[in-house]
Amino acid sequence: MTPPTLPPLRHRRRRTRVSTAVLAFTLAASLAACSSADTSSSDTATASGPVTLEFWTWSLKGTDPAAKAIVDKYHQAHPNVTIKLSEVGGTADTASKLLAADQAGDTPDVVQLEYRGVPALVVAGAVKDITADVAGVKSSIDPNIWALTTFNNQVYGVPQDIGPMMLTYRKDLFDKYGVKVPTTWAEYAEAAEQIHKKDPDAYIASFSATQFEFFAAHAAQAGATWWSNDGNAWKVGIDSEQSLKTADFWQDLVERDLVKVEPLLTPEWNAQVNSGKILSWAAASWAPSVIQSVAPDTAGKWESAPLPQWTPGNAAVPFLGGSAYLVPAKSKHAKEAAAFAAWLGASDEGSKLLLGLDIYPGGNAGRQATLSAEPPKLMPQQKDFYQVADQVIKNTTIPVTWGPNVNVAQTAFGDALNTAALNKTSFRAVYQATQQAVVADLQKAGYTVTK
Repeated sequence: MTPPTLPPLRHRRRRTRVSTAVLAFTLAASLAACSSADTSSSDTATASGPVTLEFWTWSLKGTDPAAKAIVDKYHQAHPNVTIKLSEVGGTADTASKLLAADQAGDTPDVVQLEYRGVPALVVAGAVKDITADVAGVKSSIDPNIWALTTFNNQVYGVPQDIGPMMLTYRKDLFDKYGVKVPTTWAEYAEAAEQIHKKDPDAYIASFSATQFEFFAAHAAQAGATWWSNDGNAWKVGIDSEQSLKTADFWQDLVERDLVKVEPLLTPEWNAQVNSGKILSWAAASWAPSVIQSVAPDTAGKWESAPLPQWTPGNAAVPFLGGSAYLVPAKSKHAKEAAAFAAWLGASDEGSKLLLGLDIYPGGNAGRQATLSAEPPKLMPQQKDFYQVADQVIKNTTIPVTWGPNVNVAQTAFGDALNTAALNKTSFRAVYQATQQAVVADLQKAGYTVTK
């Protein structure tokens, strides 16, 4: 797919509708070939005097001993650089605050942001092209992971963590009910039927209409592209036949009462997970830590497997979730900030240290270290958890393209899909209505929309 052509920087703010919701444009597929330098960017800090880098993050909390150890390690190697951690909210809040800071000319130096939010800030001109700064660590992160922060062959962020898509399930109850772990979505539907037949109060999973990213990823797995771009023209495929087939799949399970219509992480959902009435969650490698936080007494009863395949024999999936380190365009210490970001996300030392934050590092050294690490606390008995996850990463070859008005799609989609699930009305109609809302909004914003 051709990456979108950005208008000249001086026009970007006028042409782009940036909201506090997550927005994104297509990410290019590979890191630009920038420099033949073989020295790590972590050695490029050249401040003549002490420098303080303000770092907006939610992963590195100042009170966390693991975060303090990371910062202390960097201070030891770079005594003239002080890292000041500032805890901020999620991607929407952070993006909004950064845009305001950019307009005021008073930005932090490093910002953590989810991948889906990166391109909106690129288009707004609020983050720096750090291609040359990270050239020395290019080989330390695989191309399919660099692609998450690469736009028009320019790198705008250093990957922190990634979300290889997996199915986390109650192995003890699957075994008890004689249910085989599904390797395809057709087998998933069969497993859902078997579980509910064995225990009418039990479900293979909940159906949460708020999982917008998951439904987009599932549609992508089935061959759909919800947004695509050719220059300044956009094409929207939320109502494509590949996408609508996934809508039909979930509608069938809802109408047969084989999944529980229940949002994630509500008190009701937590209770059902604890009592063994919700038996799996199709998400990413971060799901075990979330389940562990709400159902710690179930530890030892879960395992994780690759996400079921839409097309049998095709293991390709997208990433789901994860974040990167960006350098704001108006950082007063951009060179030092990029060096710190490169060290933390891509160097052997930094990416290994990220393991202490209970995240899945994007850097190759951190990934390699997981292979000898203990499995998540939720599944201490699954010794091959990280081997399975690493294979999923190698199979993560499907890019998910986000458009300039993802917030419009998210709003139109979530509430309507939840209503359709509760009332058992057409899911296809929801996808089609979302398509219409997205196209109308793009046209209203002045974009060309092609068929």
